[in-house]
Amino acid sequence: MTEAEERLAADRANRNAARQLVDGHVAQIKADLAARSVGGRVVDKVTGDALDLADQALTVAKNSKGIIAGAIGALALWTFRDQVSRTIGALLRPAAVQDDAASTATSPSTEEPSE
Repeated sequence: MTEAEERLAADRANRNAARQLVDGHVAQIKADLAARSVGGRVVDKVTGDALDLADQALTVAKNSKGIIAGAIGALALWTFRDQVSRTIGALLRPAAVQDDAASTATSPSTEEPSE
C-alpha cells in the first residue's frame, strides 16, 4: 500500500471509531429521555434551584437581622414619608397662644362680613 492508501485507511478507522462514540452517546441520550422527559428534568432542576436559593436566603437573613430590620424601617419611613413629615412639622411648629376667649370672638374668622 502506498502512503496515501495507508493514511486513507487510518482516517477511515478514526472516522468509524468516532462514529461509534457518537452513536453510543445518542443511544445513551435516548435511553435517558425514555426514562424521564425533558419537561420533568426541567421541573426537577428549577425546583431544586429554588429550594437552594431559599435556603441560602434564609441563611443570609439569619446572619443579617440588623440590616434587614434597618431596610424594612427605611422602607416604612419612605412609604409613609408624607404623614411622618406632617407629624414632625406639627410637633416642631410653635403653638398659637391665645390671650383669652374675648380675642377669639373678635377675630376676623368669626366676624360676619359687613356690606
